[in-house]
Amino acid sequence: MWIRAHVRELLRELWQQHEIVEDDDGDVPFRHGTAAGWVGVVDGAPPMVRVVAHAATGVRSTFKLLRELNEIQLSARSASIAIAGDVVIVSQTISPIGLTAPVLRQALVAVGGVADSVGMLVASVFDGRTPYPIERPESEDAR
Repeated sequence: MWIRAHVRELLRELWQQHEIVEDDDGDVPFRHGTAAGWVGVVDGAPPMVRVVAHAATGVRSTFKLLRELNEIQLSARSASIAIAGDVVIVSQTISPIGLTAPVLRQALVAVGGVADSVGMLVASVFDGRTPYPIERPESEDAR
């Protein structure tokens, strides 16, 4: 499908990498701080491109968590946030028609940024964890 090839080419350009590795589902994984993300094509009519990231995993779904996620959603400009099972997910779906590197970069930054910024808060308050630990500068590790 031309859309998958186009997305891979845009990611090569954005990440300045010759080879883009896909997972078993055909999605391209990425990391943004503590968040684990994927870029993929959603089949259907019409097919779309989806950028998704896990902000926190292992959280308990409670009314308080749903209220917190709703507050975050209300302040998000272009990303959506939801809980699926015990995973807090941030996503953005975009049309492949006219998809450019700046548009895809915006989706990667928006989704990854929201997931990274809320992941630690949600994980700590709701007994979960982030997909990746916080990266500390080497100077902090030496202390």
